[in-house]
Formats: sequence, C-alpha cells, structure tokens
Amino acid sequence: MFPIVVPPGFRIVAHRGASGYAPENTLAAFDLARQMGATEVETDVQLTRDGVVVLCHDLQLDRFGWPDRRVADSTFGELRGLDMGSWFSPYLYGGEAIVSLAELLARHGEAFTYHVELKGPSADLARATYSVVCGAALLHRCIFTSFDLAHLERLRALDGRARLGWLVPDLDAGWCPRAAELKLFQLCPAAATVDPAAVERARQVVAEVRAWGLSGSRQQVAALIRQVLAAGGDGVTIDWPDWLTPGSRGRRDRLAGDGGIAAASPDG
Repeated sequence: MFPIVVPPGFRIVAHRGASGYAPENTLAAFDLARQMGATEVETDVQLTRDGVVVLCHDLQLDRFGWPDRRVADSTFGELRGLDMGSWFSPYLYGGEAIVSLAELLARHGEAFTYHVELKGPSADLARATYSVVCGAALLHRCIFTSFDLAHLERLRALDGRARLGWLVPDLDAGWCPRAAELKLFQLCPAAATVDPAAVERARQVVAEVRAWGLSGSRQQVAALIRQVLAAGGDGVTIDWPDWLTPGSRGRRDRLAGDGGIAAASPDG
C-alpha cells in the first residue's frame, strides 16, 4: 500500500514534522522528517506573552500534559521548561522542549519549504511571524497559512509578494472572491471534500490546492491521498511523510516556479 507514488511537484508536507513518529512541532519531529527525505514541513505558530513566536498547535496545553497552561498567557521561558515529548513517548522523547520559529529556521534553513500556520487571537502574530521569517532570509521558502482570514489580511498588508494559503473546510465557490481579492497562493481544503470540479474552480483564483485532514486508518488515509490525486490537487499535509514518494522523474523545484520571491527585510 505504501509508499504511494505521487507526480513530480506534488507537495509532500510533513505535518508538524514527522508527527506520526515523534511529538508534533518539536525539533525531534522536524529532524526526523528531514532524515526521511521530506523537503516541506508544516508547523503552527503562536505568540507568547513576551512576544516570542513559538511552535504549538493547541492554544491550551492539556493534551500535552499541562492542564490550564495557555501559550498566550505564558512567557517563552515558562514554556521552555515544559516537557513536550513524554505525552508521545516518555522513553524516546521525554524532555523535548517547545521551540521558537526562529530556532526551527536556524536549524534547517534552506532544507525545507515551510508552511507556517498562524493560530491564536493575537493581532501582532502576523507581523511577528513575518519579521522572524525575513530575519532568517527565508521568505522565499515560506507559505503562510491560516483558518483565520484576519491573519492573512495582516500579512498581505505587510507584503504583497508573500505566499498565502487559506485553510478552508471545503472548496465551496463562496471562498473564491476573497481569495482572488487577497491574491492568495493556495486554498487548502479538507481532503475528504475535494473533487475535480472544485479543484478546477479554485484554480481560477489560486495557483495551488493543498489538502489537509489525512486521518483515520491506513486504508482511510490512503483513500484520501488517492482522492486528492484524482481531483488534481497539488499536495497534502501528512503525519507520515514516508507514506508518499515522488515519481521517478524526481520532484520539480517548486520554489523557482512559485513567483520568484526574493529574501526581504521586515520593512519590505
């Protein structure tokens, strides 16, 4: 069943790193994704109380063993002391720390294309994230995504060249006018909702359709991957990046063809 061969250029995006095998959004997960040959990763960013952009999906850390601890209410130093790996495996990953976006970018640099999802309520998150990315000279390696359109609007106001992706439940035509207005690069629907007609409609306003939501049994995940491929989608986020492999012609360099974005300073 695996690995499933995908066309050259299809984005195989390691979801929160190789999160099927290591605790999500930790250096262990991103290091493992790179070892597996992944060239694209997805991560979630939030802003701490003292203004540090950190990698974490959940607004509150109950799932990781820290009830009543919220990212937005904590300083980076407070979060740094938390064990973010034992919930996954105390033996293998006990003591894994929460990390900042700056640390991830410094560690892996040009090795990845980064799909950076902005989460949480902070109106300052877009500017802070953009500043970190530009400070690392990696704007050309980043695609900024969010379910919250306000974050994307703030990013577009900062830089007309930034690649933006809107995470949406499906590819309903109602999303298209705003996507066109903001000059989005991607629409990102749940994989279970895609079909060829919807993908074709979305491509009238965006360059790419990248799907999320690959969950369930191995058979269910495989079926979702094949659904996205049959619909003509451009990629998926997946917890198990080794379950996909590019075709024999090798992967096309997506970066060179994604608009030629050059590295920029935070001031644009």
